[in-house]
Amino acid sequence: MVSARTKFIIITLDELALVPIAILLAHFFAPEYTVLVAVVGITIAAIFVPVKYYLVYPTLKQTGSHQLHNLVGMTAVVIAAVTSTSGKVRIGSEIWDALCDEGTGFPTGSKVRIVSRESLKVHVGPTEDVPENTEHHS
Repeated sequence: MVSARTKFIIITLDELALVPIAILLAHFFAPEYTVLVAVVGITIAAIFVPVKYYLVYPTLKQTGSHQLHNLVGMTAVVIAAVTSTSGKVRIGSEIWDALCDEGTGFPTGSKVRIVSRESLKVHVGPTEDVPENTEHHS
């Protein structure tokens, strides 16, 4: 596995390559601005790299899977009736194709729980919300 530092260097090299390219373009097309472009480009790069390191490097060190990949157990809202062959649910702000077990169906507007995920489809089941106690004591 590639280290976080190696990942950071790789994703930063292409952006840093823009500085010498800008200097070369200035040298050929506007030679009077070559020194100015070089100073400004190097200054911006000197600021950009530490800021990017501070903002991006911590996320590169994370080894766990991303929250969006861990859909199992999340609650979704049915936006197109879910059957064993088709359906759609909204999970947060995303819309996913959904299926349920044969003999179980969920109408539009129902809340369902994600049971599993298979590529870009999720399998859903009933939510296991316990209804509130509706008994009234006098």
